[in-house]
Amino acid sequence: MKTLKYTDETDRSYGATGMAIGLMVFDGEDMLASITLDGDPNDMVAMSPDFYFAGNPGVSAKTAWNQILKNYNIGLGMLMGNLLCRHIVNRQQALPQEFHDFLHDLAVEEGHESCSLEDDEIDRLFNKNISYLNRVFSHRGVQSVAHDFATTLQQRRTLSRLDVLELLDALRML
Repeated sequence: MKTLKYTDETDRSYGATGMAIGLMVFDGEDMLASITLDGDPNDMVAMSPDFYFAGNPGVSAKTAWNQILKNYNIGLGMLMGNLLCRHIVNRQQALPQEFHDFLHDLAVEEGHESCSLEDDEIDRLFNKNISYLNRVFSHRGVQSVAHDFATTLQQRRTLSRLDVLELLDALRML
């Protein structure tokens, strides 16, 4: 398999951009703290403590499970967004099958572990999300917003939650 590592600073900025767009698409922007290109590549997107939901005895089991499922979807959407933005928007090419397979394997593993989902449930969610995000990142308007965001991120190095929301606000009009 080709490496998931970033090839350069531009690739890294498009990966972070894809994660931010994925977060917005799956209504997780309230869980974002900041984005930075400096530091460890695994820590580019800082999430608020709410994202790392550990359970609360005052919350019903159904509410807790729904939040865990939402966070699973957000995390998967961010990872998909990272790879799709890097390939479709930055490199102008479709996501290679090996990356699609990698994402699916990760979705299955995490779906079993964090949500106790069955394989058919995971496949349905995965296929729906990857198909939707492929359309999102193939949209010319989204690509324009992504290019601007990646450029701004490279210039500023770090963006606060409010910066991200402001820069991606144009997505709401598309």
